[in-house]
Amino acid sequence: MIAFKINILPIPIPVAVQLILMRLLLKISPIIKLLPFLCLVACTSVPNPSANWHVNAVSLYDSGHDKGTEIISVQQTTLRAVLSNFDTGEVDVLDVSQPTYLKRTARFNLRLSKGEELTSVAFHPTLDVFAAVIDAGNSPGRLEIRSASTGAMIDRITVGFGPDAVVFSGDGSVLMIANEGEDFLFEPLKKQFFSPEGSISLVRLSKTGHINSHKNLELADMINHQTIVINQGGRFMEREIDWNGDGKISKKIDFDGDGVIDKKKVLLGYFEGRDVFGTETSGEKKILIPIKTHSPALLEPEYIAISPDASKAFVTLQEDDAVAVVDLINEHVMSYYGLGATHHKTDARYDGWIKFNQPLTGLREPDGITTVANGRYFVTADEGDTDSDSASLADGQPTSGGRSVSVFDAATGTLLGDTGNQLDETAFANKVYPERRSNRKGSEPEMLVAIDLDGVPYVAVGMERAGAVELISLADPSHPKVVALGKIAGDENKSPEGIAHFEVSGEHYVITANEMSGTVECFKISRNFAQ
Repeated sequence: MIAFKINILPIPIPVAVQLILMRLLLKISPIIKLLPFLCLVACTSVPNPSANWHVNAVSLYDSGHDKGTEIISVQQTTLRAVLSNFDTGEVDVLDVSQPTYLKRTARFNLRLSKGEELTSVAFHPTLDVFAAVIDAGNSPGRLEIRSASTGAMIDRITVGFGPDAVVFSGDGSVLMIANEGEDFLFEPLKKQFFSPEGSISLVRLSKTGHINSHKNLELADMINHQTIVINQGGRFMEREIDWNGDGKISKKIDFDGDGVIDKKKVLLGYFEGRDVFGTETSGEKKILIPIKTHSPALLEPEYIAISPDASKAFVTLQEDDAVAVVDLINEHVMSYYGLGATHHKTDARYDGWIKFNQPLTGLREPDGITTVANGRYFVTADEGDTDSDSASLADGQPTSGGRSVSVFDAATGTLLGDTGNQLDETAFANKVYPERRSNRKGSEPEMLVAIDLDGVPYVAVGMERAGAVELISLADPSHPKVVALGKIAGDENKSPEGIAHFEVSGEHYVITANEMSGTVECFKISRNFAQ
């Protein structure tokens, strides 16, 4: 029997009427069962984005691959884009001068070695070169500078472990890499898990695209800033780890060797003196690493935003719910900002009913970060990356991810405001809210990009699980407001990851790399002025 909850009218429904409706719904239940799921929703507060703003899809580029299109970067001066594919190790060059028809002009295979993965690309603002970073697993990663016309190698250097993001400053004078160092290894004799320390690479190029200088900035001194980071004791990170050393990641494994694979947790070893557990039905896909606040091994740079004047950079440390501030003039990490938690109502349970009335205290743990044009604010996409099952948490206990976009004063790190639950509620209003993710970070704001529209700062954020882009006004940074949503084409597994902005003939466009569908979507941002 299918259970329903009906509470969508502004007046109480008599019991007799409820029974009639129930009988009617039961008669059509064979049809309903054909649907993936059904939610008749009790929702008391849904934002009404301004009808003046629109984010409309105007074109779709299909890479020809089922997945892997992860990061996209646009060179405004030539209206070209570079697109990375982590699954194939290829970089596509796209002509975006006609936004309604994205055309591939080149494809370069980087010919990676076994065990290597292309993780990010960035187009230089003016030179005919792009940067690509390669994760080499248990070895330090690599930066490659290549021609955007021929794909030829111009220069290359070794960087830190696990490079995950590469960005240029607006003037091209600085290139930075977030070396996440998130991979874990297991030493079976000692039963010890360990991970390389994360770092930040700072690179400067010549006018020909060759590397003039480079420096690796360490983050281990965060131990002196304990008071600004929320204590995350008792929390875990889910990591893929080759526990048995067979060179692959098994989805199910008999950890304790009793011949039975079930849901029990098994003690596998230790990380910095703390127990590490695994669940046999999740195998090596989800080994639970305990979070030890301020451990150098858990300082994992995720993404980077460089200030407009290229004097500072802001680096997300997702698992530590913090941002590292880098002095680019003197080339050192100068400070850390703790990001705290967001507090608002949300739908925190996957129970078939969508109700945005449950209290959420969410550690922001942002993935993406950007700065606005005047440099006064940095803005975070509060995705979350630690153990995140909000349905299992006691009221008030922090969960993973703020499900929000937050605005901070760039000079002090002071929180100015966040979107609360507008992102999920707007996704629901546009019929793209992923109810199955209610207890697992909701729509998941992933990456974002700053846009200046008529002198007013905005950000566009990709919603990974909702398969959408939301436009947010920062006209009042203390009350950021969602003003429009654009849907990515297709039904499932779109997962927008990378996002970029460009202009053509004064019109503004946002482009997303959708990693689980192998596609790129282009959206036009437009406004209808009131009569």
